[in-house]
Amino acid sequence: MKEPKYKQIENYLKELIESKELGEGDLLPSENQLCEMFEVTRMTVRSALNNLVKEGRIVKHKGLGSVVLGCKINDNISVINSFTNEIKQKGFQVKNVLQEFAIMRADEFIAKQLKIKTGDEIWKIVRVRIANDEQISYMITYMPAKLFPDLSKDHCKGSLYEYIQKKCGHKIAVAHRSIEAVIATDKIKDALGLDFYAPLLHIEQITKLESSVIFEYSHTYHYNYNLTLNAVSN
Repeated sequence: MKEPKYKQIENYLKELIESKELGEGDLLPSENQLCEMFEVTRMTVRSALNNLVKEGRIVKHKGLGSVVLGCKINDNISVINSFTNEIKQKGFQVKNVLQEFAIMRADEFIAKQLKIKTGDEIWKIVRVRIANDEQISYMITYMPAKLFPDLSKDHCKGSLYEYIQKKCGHKIAVAHRSIEAVIATDKIKDALGLDFYAPLLHIEQITKLESSVIFEYSHTYHYNYNLTLNAVSN
């Protein structure tokens, strides 16, 4: 049975990527070009492109086109696990470089995300995560200070989830995540050691304990990171 047109387009683009004919940061053929090549509508082309976005192979930019992403690390976001432990299990040497560690007062927006009062004390933790000597993630984490009064820099250099579960005795239950493709800002570009404004996967996350208490609100910017996308973790 002949493959549907959208699948033919998808496989054609995968072959371009996997054969290295198109590398990281390269533009895919335009929607118009693909429409002409395969004699299909734009809707069919977009269906193929959207599947590649879901697989973490490409990112789409309005006014620019579709860009090839790196595919070094695979992850399934339906599982709550320590980033550090998860990547170590895949054979990577991992370390976290702490860039900022401070107590601050929650503004109205962050207080709303953490379900606390405006002005309550929170931890702000900024880290760059490195796998096999390559910077792959930039993370900003906010946590209520009253939940973790003895949090230290050393805890942040290791696995925060390990600290929360083993040291504090909490059980992590669920994470709600929203994901979008973004272009690196100057600050993130410099932190990740990039020499161009690379496409990144941005994950905004709110994580709860088994008691339903929210303990984390975070923004993570992943470079060369391939995710299997699900809406809610369990």
